[in-house]
Amino acid sequence: MPAPPDGRRSFPKPLLAVIGLVLVSRLGYHLAGVRFDASSLPWFWQFVDPALLRSNLAQSLWYLHSQPPAFNAFLGAVLNLFAGHETVAFTFGYLLAGLIFTAAMFLLLRGLGVPDTPSAILTGIYVVSPACVLYENWLFSTYPATVLLLLTALFWQRFVRRGRSLDAVLLFAAAGLLAMTWSLFHLVWLLGLVLTLVLFRRKDWRKVVLAAAVPLLLVVLWYGKNLVQVGEFTGSTWFGINFSKMTNSMLTIPERRTLYDNGTISAVSLLPPFSEPDKYYGALPKPGRTGVPVLDQEMKPSGVANFNNALFVAVSRQYGRDARRILTVQPVAYLRGLAESYLIYYLPANAYLFLDNNATRIKGLARLASILDGRFFYHTDRSLRLTRPAQYYLQGFLNTGWFLILAYALVLAAGLALLLRPSPFLPQPPSLFLLWFNVAWVTLLANAFEVGENNRFRFVTDPLVFAFLAALVSGWLARRRRVRTEA
Repeated sequence: MPAPPDGRRSFPKPLLAVIGLVLVSRLGYHLAGVRFDASSLPWFWQFVDPALLRSNLAQSLWYLHSQPPAFNAFLGAVLNLFAGHETVAFTFGYLLAGLIFTAAMFLLLRGLGVPDTPSAILTGIYVVSPACVLYENWLFSTYPATVLLLLTALFWQRFVRRGRSLDAVLLFAAAGLLAMTWSLFHLVWLLGLVLTLVLFRRKDWRKVVLAAAVPLLLVVLWYGKNLVQVGEFTGSTWFGINFSKMTNSMLTIPERRTLYDNGTISAVSLLPPFSEPDKYYGALPKPGRTGVPVLDQEMKPSGVANFNNALFVAVSRQYGRDARRILTVQPVAYLRGLAESYLIYYLPANAYLFLDNNATRIKGLARLASILDGRFFYHTDRSLRLTRPAQYYLQGFLNTGWFLILAYALVLAAGLALLLRPSPFLPQPPSLFLLWFNVAWVTLLANAFEVGENNRFRFVTDPLVFAFLAALVSGWLARRRRVRTEA
């Protein structure tokens, strides 16, 4: 396989063609009725009340304990800078993110040894897909997080090949911002990137440490801020509530009542996770007022609970304690949750409730994309989950994207094999490591601790799987050409 380009060539014309394709495709989707969906702004649990973001942005971010602050900071900036034109600003902001996505994917493929024309074709196919367009037109952190992870992979690949300080700085800027956007990308994940990169580029360890110092410090300070304010060294205090869905929510009501009656779980776990604040006051004391609106507000003006209320720190801790007890006495409940999380994980990414506003306008394309993911069945009877679990999970398996399962299995297996024994047609283990590492991180951790939105989680790593497989095929073809030439 020819050596990857060193980045000093002129701006590749195929990339310009792909960018043009993106713009044309977005016009076509617009004509089909796809519009940017900002309807989530007033009521999504992860968002601070827009009124507080407008009037009290700095204080609301400082006392935000349920989420890392970056995405709410972005929302607040748009609401204050483009008052009355927020949806237009979000539309163009996400379109810009889509162009960055396009350039990053093309350059990543190119850097992994895929020739320019195939890189352009593969990038074009990916960025005009329904799933990519639907997430690009939905106000949530998923699409920006996907772009940040792709940039992290790109600058990682460039740094391990060239060792330039600028690439290291851009790598950890993107990774640090991702850690401050989504708690799944934990401080441990960020530290793992630093330590691994030092191992791959030992002679450049000073560059790595210096480039990572500021992002690491900011993430540590944010976790430390939460430790001081609410007693949790974390980016999100929702872990206990989310983990409860993997255990408590997998029990029948009689099973839950029995565990409560024998003292295994508390009254908190008799309630569905993420219930409204007043539902918990019989089980936990109501916290005193702090004078900070983002902590005191119980219900947002939209009628949705404020899950950043100070009460939910104690609620999450109690759910977490109960979940660990359930795991001990009823491990089968966790196994049910684990099975369900993986079945959802391998659903097509566009088969997600909050994308329906736009997905209904491109039903034909969305169905075609699902078929290309390997989904051929569309029936699940959720009433069978607790009454006839074997039939329920069989239905769930039939509904998954079988080609997605094969793709992820191949990447996870090939990446592990490549680390243990480098392949002659993939001579870039350090470049490919980050793709494999992030696919493994999300696939294992996101499914181990939360159930419900797992196919949305997978969307973030889909571009990395796509790039890994493209590099695998390109390397194999180049190897075959070389063998034929030598023969």
